[in-house]
Amino acid sequence: MTTTERAGAEADHEAVRIYDALRKRIFQGEIRPGHELNQVHISQEYGVSRTPVREALRMLQADGLAEARFKYRMTVTQVTAGEVDQVYGLWIASQAVVTQITLGRLVQADFDACRKVLQKMARQKGEASMQWRELHMQFHRILNRPAGRIFCDKIEEYWHRTERARFSVEQTSPSLFGDDHGDHAGLLQAYEAADLEAAQRINTLQLVRAATAAIGLIDPAYTPTSTQGALDVLRVRL
Repeated sequence: MTTTERAGAEADHEAVRIYDALRKRIFQGEIRPGHELNQVHISQEYGVSRTPVREALRMLQADGLAEARFKYRMTVTQVTAGEVDQVYGLWIASQAVVTQITLGRLVQADFDACRKVLQKMARQKGEASMQWRELHMQFHRILNRPAGRIFCDKIEEYWHRTERARFSVEQTSPSLFGDDHGDHAGLLQAYEAADLEAAQRINTLQLVRAATAAIGLIDPAYTPTSTQGALDVLRVRL
């Protein structure tokens, strides 16, 4: 590895470290919506140059956690019921297509991998820890993978753009996640049996439950038209 390549790898590592740290602080409410993410202050706080800081802020922007304002100043975004509703509406529709594509394409090795992930999730049941979230994503990534990179990238985008809202729900209503392992075990069984109706229903139910809880927490008076619109189009019986 050349000196330039080594420097680039170190910058990438620092960017991910800063991104993870800022993301955690945003989720926990230490950095509030509207707060300016000043590159100079962040670089001084974490002892790095501004290059990895800019990359970390770009990653936060891609997740919908930050936005560029006047003179390229980056600030933490507000979480709105409308945005959560729109993203979940798109997610529900996309996931329905992905489920239909992947059903029947998964092999035994995929099911075995999912089962191992479920066992790890069960050991952290109800904790809603960062590790549990990573396992949760891993489980769905395995099931979604046969749909192809473009679909999987979009699902990943929806996941990240709603993660802050889900985090708030997890902190205020942990009981909503109490039967999550049962949902996922049932989902895995539906995929193994190639039962499209059951797989669609469970996937949609999980998303609708998360969307409803998050929107209700942000704005109880808001009507989730996008989420409901996706349900109407799909005609999935919950």
